[in-house]
Amino acid sequence: MSLSDQEFRREKRVMFTVRAPLGTGIPNGDLIEDSSTIDLSESGVRIRLRGNVEPGQVVEIYLGKRPEQCRVVWTTPGNTNKELVAGLEFICPLPDVRRPQTPSSSNFEPIN
Repeated sequence: MSLSDQEFRREKRVMFTVRAPLGTGIPNGDLIEDSSTIDLSESGVRIRLRGNVEPGQVVEIYLGKRPEQCRVVWTTPGNTNKELVAGLEFICPLPDVRRPQTPSSSNFEPIN
């Protein structure tokens, strides 16, 4: 019996498809506008793009207004001859929204 691909992963991947521009040169590189996510985990994202990135390259992906720095781990040809699929690892992993967040410290002291 073979193990599923998911059983080898550190975190669970979730389907997450959204347009996600990719900055290929930090700080003043090109911006690949024609890219989108396929799925996402706490430690990385799989994307589809029309452009070129290389394993080991540091890029920035725009999942929101603030870019997230990533390292390109792998690439493979996509469905069309001009398309590339890439696996990106976040330099700083995203927080897992399912985990309870610890309350921020406050300046209030309890009254006895």
